[in-house]
Amino acid sequence: MRTRTFALMLSTLALAGPAAGADYGAGLRCYEYNDFGCAMGQWMPLAMGGMTRAQYRIGSFYAEGTGVPVDMAEAYKWFSLAAAKGDRTAAEALASITPTMTRDQVEEGLRRAREFGMRRR
Repeated sequence: MRTRTFALMLSTLALAGPAAGADYGAGLRCYEYNDFGCAMGQWMPLAMGGMTRAQYRIGSFYAEGTGVPVDMAEAYKWFSLAAAKGDRTAAEALASITPTMTRDQVEEGLRRAREFGMRRR
């Protein structure tokens, strides 16, 4: 049920536009209160719009299973997108998780990052 609600929220945000009503600071406040769904709701549109800090945060959520199921390929995707634009923290996170991942997980993360980049063009 919770996963379906989260998926519905993400699809609604995607239809509203990449950063419609999203606020990085509001996401931080949500995070501080352990309201991870709220934080994800603020950061996902920003991440999809290319904000590297938000991409790093989303990657962290997927790597740690914070408010979402652990998905190392999805974490790899978000970390690699942010790292490719120069985010050092994301690059460090990417270097940290890669040795713990299977080859299939890394390949899937790379595929997802490429697919995301192609959709943004």
